[in-house]
Amino acid sequence: MIRHYLKLIWNRKRSNLLITVEIFFSFLVVFAVVATAAYFANNYRRPLGFRIDDVWVVNVDAKLPESMVSEDDAVAVVETRRQLHLALRELAEVRELAGAYTVPYGNSRWMSSTKVDGRSVDYTMNGVTDGFASVLGLSLVRGRWFGRDDDAASWDPVAINEQLAAAIFGAADPIGRTFPQEEPEAGGKQREWRVVGVFREYRQDGELALPENYMMIRARPDSFESGPALGRLAIKVRPGTTAAFEERLVRHMQAVAKNWSFEVKPAVEMRAERLRNTLTPLIAGGIVAGFLLLMVALGLTGVVWQSVTQRTREFGLRRAKGAAIPDIRAQILGELLVMATIAVLLGTAIVVQFPLLKLVAGVTAGVYAASLVISALGIYLLILTCAWYPSRMATSIPPAEALHYE
Repeated sequence: MIRHYLKLIWNRKRSNLLITVEIFFSFLVVFAVVATAAYFANNYRRPLGFRIDDVWVVNVDAKLPESMVSEDDAVAVVETRRQLHLALRELAEVRELAGAYTVPYGNSRWMSSTKVDGRSVDYTMNGVTDGFASVLGLSLVRGRWFGRDDDAASWDPVAINEQLAAAIFGAADPIGRTFPQEEPEAGGKQREWRVVGVFREYRQDGELALPENYMMIRARPDSFESGPALGRLAIKVRPGTTAAFEERLVRHMQAVAKNWSFEVKPAVEMRAERLRNTLTPLIAGGIVAGFLLLMVALGLTGVVWQSVTQRTREFGLRRAKGAAIPDIRAQILGELLVMATIAVLLGTAIVVQFPLLKLVAGVTAGVYAASLVISALGIYLLILTCAWYPSRMATSIPPAEALHYE
């Protein structure tokens, strides 16, 4: 039967080529939309690694110059930041407090890399104070978090997520081991980084982001080396704290650091803003793709309709020879499904190059496979929908009229 359909398609190759090309590009459009949706859906279902309930974020602008005028200026900034942390802990609404270089759903990132057995391992870093894990509810699976016991250490304690632990240390236990660093510049010195804890996950950019290698290094607000970099505060407030507390919080901070500026925002608002910024262009692209598919569907219906109209005498002759109405419809739909299969196979041959050549990072084979299946089913559904009325029209004309139809 398929050989017969191929022969019929070849006999009308000019008009059928146009239909096949339309189906081919429709498949690519559907795949792009479905793969994008599947990619984000797959990311969304993964563990986030932190909680933002009742967490407020304060962006602190210490008005730091590009380079400190003197060491006294730097010491003054560090001391002000230390006093700021102490003052905030006095507020009844503040349950816990932590400083950080960046926070979840923030728009800043600290990237680094290292060499392990001749291969490069990229990871994201964050400098955080002792209370960061408690404020955001990080889940430790091994070891411990930073604490005051680390004050006298001659090395810097770091905590890494399970993904980075596997990338650096493999199956070995990373606790107590030295984390490899990039080579320092000529004449430069660097303190040892020692792993004290492993947390399960931490997707800084939120639910739609891929899991990534992540490391947190201990920072202290009273440290000359790390204090000036703590530009954000993560504050765990008591449940039920209203927005009215924001004004009092800013006034309290302003009393300690008169020349500094502060921007307070609940973490849930930052999450909503991040999701909106990420999804808006995707939704717009999906709407454009939907209109494109609608235009293709209308065009495909017209092309099939014209093809069926030109073959009215052929279908009338088949019916006059005893072919049933379902047989005629099966022929029309069968030819279109064969053309759709050819187009889908050509589209699949192009699409599979992306994972094979690793042109798109972070998309798993499962996402590609699911997207291919869904896209193919969508195209077949589109073809059957577009061909339903023309196939019905082809069998609505009596054989006697069809034989002299012009």
